[in-house]
Amino acid sequence: FCRVAYEAMQQYVVDGSWRIQSIDDIYYFGGQSSHYQRAVISHKNIWPGELSFERGDIIKTEGNHWDGFSQGSHTKNGTSGLYPSYKTEDIINIVKMYTYPEVKIEDADV
Repeated sequence: FCRVAYEAMQQYVVDGSWRIQSIDDIYYFGGQSSHYQRAVISHKNIWPGELSFERGDIIKTEGNHWDGFSQGSHTKNGTSGLYPSYKTEDIINIVKMYTYPEVKIEDADV
């Protein structure tokens, strides 16, 4: 859908990339566990309110600002601020889930 809107916008402006406003957000639900990311590229804050970190540092993500930056806090030193989202990757927490082996599935189409 977003791609269609972008294509339609090009009929009015040749380069509409500066008009884009992302509506993407991180997946979350009420009461969930914290969302963590690992820095894949170091970042030194340029502006006040930005978070600095080194490659490999863990950041607790607190929200996506839809402009290329996320809000988060550094797990080692407790500082918080905005950081470039592309310099981090999600940490996937894989847990074992009960498979209910006592439940017999007779119809393979279910």
